[in-house]
Amino acid sequence: MDEYILYITFVLAFLAIVFLLVQNFKLNGLIKKYNRFMHGLGENDVEKLMMTYLDELEELKTQLYSDTHRRLEEIEKKIQHCIQHVGIVNYNAFDNVGNDMSFSIAAMDEKKNGFILTGIYSRDHSYVYSKEIRKGKPLKELSIEELEAFNKAQNKFDNLR
Repeated sequence: MDEYILYITFVLAFLAIVFLLVQNFKLNGLIKKYNRFMHGLGENDVEKLMMTYLDELEELKTQLYSDTHRRLEEIEKKIQHCIQHVGIVNYNAFDNVGNDMSFSIAAMDEKKNGFILTGIYSRDHSYVYSKEIRKGKPLKELSIEELEAFNKAQNKFDNLR
């Protein structure tokens, strides 16, 4: 019986040594990973490093927001003066010309300033002329086709509301 106890003790000691070696290898692997992770940090600890990264990230976020907000305000100022509402009408100005070659185009910005461009096409000649629009009012009398193009452009203001 004492002999069995001795064998059991040796087996348990052997298993303890094997277990100790396995744990030692695992611990060495973790130490290597930790050293690689901590490499280059110097005297800083990970918490300080993360706080520094968070501060830098917050600063970048603030800078990006202010730059984007400033640029958006500039665009909103400029867009008021861009052509936003256009009405186009094609028509036959003369009976002997087909295919709706004549046209009237009304173009206005947000403040309803713009122009009407009319092109009259005949077999012998082509004419192009414009009429100015200020605050939604044409400065010259409009033809039927020009008035139709003007109304199409005006309707686009109503559709936005």
